[in-house]
Amino acid sequence: MTSPKLVCVPLLLALAAAVTATLMYGAGLNVTDLHPVARPAMAAAVRDGQTALALRLAKQLAPASGNSSAKGNVAFSPASIHAALSLVAAGARGATLHQLLAFLGTPSAAGLADFGRRVVHQVLGDRAASGGPSVLFSGGIWVEASRGGISRAFRDVADQCYNSVARVVSFADKPVEVAEAINSWVRTATNNLIDSIVSVSDITPNTDLVLANAVYFKAKWLHPFQARRTGPATFHRLDGTRVDAQFMSQTMYGVHYASSVDGFKVLKLPYKHGSASDDTHYSMYIFLPDDRQGIAGMVDAITAGPEYLYSVLPKTANKSTVLTVRLPKFETSFDWDLGDDLRLLGLSLPFSPESADLRGIFHKNHSTYLSKVLHKAVVKVDEDGTEAAAATVVLMKGAGRKPPTQFVADHPFTFFMMEERSGVIVFAGHVLDPTNRSASKL
Repeated sequence: MTSPKLVCVPLLLALAAAVTATLMYGAGLNVTDLHPVARPAMAAAVRDGQTALALRLAKQLAPASGNSSAKGNVAFSPASIHAALSLVAAGARGATLHQLLAFLGTPSAAGLADFGRRVVHQVLGDRAASGGPSVLFSGGIWVEASRGGISRAFRDVADQCYNSVARVVSFADKPVEVAEAINSWVRTATNNLIDSIVSVSDITPNTDLVLANAVYFKAKWLHPFQARRTGPATFHRLDGTRVDAQFMSQTMYGVHYASSVDGFKVLKLPYKHGSASDDTHYSMYIFLPDDRQGIAGMVDAITAGPEYLYSVLPKTANKSTVLTVRLPKFETSFDWDLGDDLRLLGLSLPFSPESADLRGIFHKNHSTYLSKVLHKAVVKVDEDGTEAAAATVVLMKGAGRKPPTQFVADHPFTFFMMEERSGVIVFAGHVLDPTNRSASKL
């Protein structure tokens, strides 16, 4: 007899800056379990775990050293994936729970839930009314009717921490209708930028549960680009070939968000935030290797650990006289079934039909396992703002002015989109060809 299974569906939408997450919390966990005094230290530990996961995934998805044929861009949401696994951890027990906590680098499921609530309600809170980013978060849970329902603790955390609503369905009797219902929800949640993520083949009579959520995030650059200054320029691929791309351009005076460290350069492009009381500040960080074929070595350096990343980012806060920025406009879609990659990184028990202990998810301690974790990203970059910026930056000399530091991103690079005050990495990726619109790792 085939074992029952759970399908986890993290969704990623990006229009100027977006992230999605799939989140689940289960039996024995109360959303008020974490004492307020313990929260700052716990939140820092969970954030570091989220950062470490982001770095491991960024390295896993980067082109390998010596692979000059790679041309597909990568875009994914560390926040989405971290939240999805945190959700699974809340329904896990025994060795499965211990492995998940170790993998996420965090001491407890309660800490994950508290961190998740802060991310959803604060970091991803809508700031459009005050002139800041437009952020919409929603979650969905589809439960097989014959499984006896989800536990009350799971339902409470899904609702209170992640704005996720549970729906009872029949995967066995109506797979086509359920798949369409999930995809319809995805279209609504992503403002029609993602048309579908689940196929009928993903739904089987043994499917227990599908969880999904999406965050729509749209923000403007603090220093927007002028469309009249956009024009063609050359981008150098890893294989030595060239491609013409449309590059945006602007010159900033009195500010400088670039630095040079350890064989690569870092550029910070802040997004416009809302009123003075707005407690979120988003920025895009672009990492450019000095060597045109150096992205693999650079990724090895910046993904060494959270401490190194945290030491590099503040160096972009230096002041300068002139900074001329040029970025290629691009649009890309990335599909990813990350189950195999998670196994390669050491997370195996939740995917095992024989060993997974996720009985805390259901009211009746029903046995299940994680069968798929599906991820989809849509990224658009233009003059007003972006969420996944392919960055090409050229600093030009002004007559009679101090020569600016030069940052020319005309070859493959890496980017992170972060909320600065919380330290949460909500988006990351690699740009190998700004004219390539789609890629997948399925």
